[in-house]
Amino acid sequence: MTGITIGLQDKKQPSFEEQYELLYQIGEGKTGQVFVAKRKTPHYRSRAKTLAEEQHREREEQECNKELAVKFVRQEYLSTPNRVEALQSELSILGRVKHPGILRLRQVFQDDDKFAIVTDRATGGEIMNAVCRPGAPRIRECDVADLVTQLLDVLAYLHLNGITHRDVKVENILCKTQDLRDGILLIDFGLANMGTVGGMEMSGMNGTPHYMAPEMFHKHNHYGCSIDLWSLGVVTYVLLFGQFPFDARFMSQVEDKILKGEFEYPKELEPLVSHQAKKFIEYLLVPNPRERPPAAMALQHPWLQTDTSASTPFTDEHMAALTSFSEVS
Repeated sequence: MTGITIGLQDKKQPSFEEQYELLYQIGEGKTGQVFVAKRKTPHYRSRAKTLAEEQHREREEQECNKELAVKFVRQEYLSTPNRVEALQSELSILGRVKHPGILRLRQVFQDDDKFAIVTDRATGGEIMNAVCRPGAPRIRECDVADLVTQLLDVLAYLHLNGITHRDVKVENILCKTQDLRDGILLIDFGLANMGTVGGMEMSGMNGTPHYMAPEMFHKHNHYGCSIDLWSLGVVTYVLLFGQFPFDARFMSQVEDKILKGEFEYPKELEPLVSHQAKKFIEYLLVPNPRERPPAAMALQHPWLQTDTSASTPFTDEHMAALTSFSEVS
């Protein structure tokens, strides 16, 4: 198999088969297959001799009850140096970070015939699908404010550690469970960059065009972590209005709108969204990156403070817009 040195696998650790039991498959894509798995219950040869040892065994047994996700990466997907480098970078970053809003990397296994990545499992699905799921409680503006607060907390943590995500979008936000109140997870660090805190080392058009900041469209321009704040502004707009702030038939037109930083709110939904929510979006969608707030400062915006965002469930019209977006995205 393609040689990848991730630095996360303990060469002395037992094999994947010795530690985990596969339960069932939940996904398959161009990069590989995803299964649900559980840790195998350890078999102890003798009784615990101390209270500490007994408590350690209890924690191990509790861990064995948790469902985890295992991704088996296809060998053919890792046939090019660029893909190997991207996976290496992503796993290296995930191995360093520890935050309740970031999907936890547990173990990496590599041998001659497989490359397996074990992570925690998020059962709630992508955020837009979770919000629009039949039977789910209707989302409120205050719920969106809470989700955005969680994302800002993640970005503040990443940026403080010199990490820029570079692909913040609704598809990369998962719900931990089917209950939004249990929180969300930011995933997919395949384009993430590890640099210096506050640095401007990045360049190139990396990301998803509708979410990309203006400075990313300039081929020879260098940019910093404020691109994530722009992307979060787009995410906030999508969660509140069910469409992109910058959209057009052709990508060249989308790019032109992003570079100008000019957008409008849908007339039929604008009255349903508070003034403070719209001011927050405008606070982030500023074309000049120097005028964009850092994540820690954005957390102090009035819209995100207690009792300032609307607590009324979204109307039928409002939910229809979100559902329409989730069905085509």
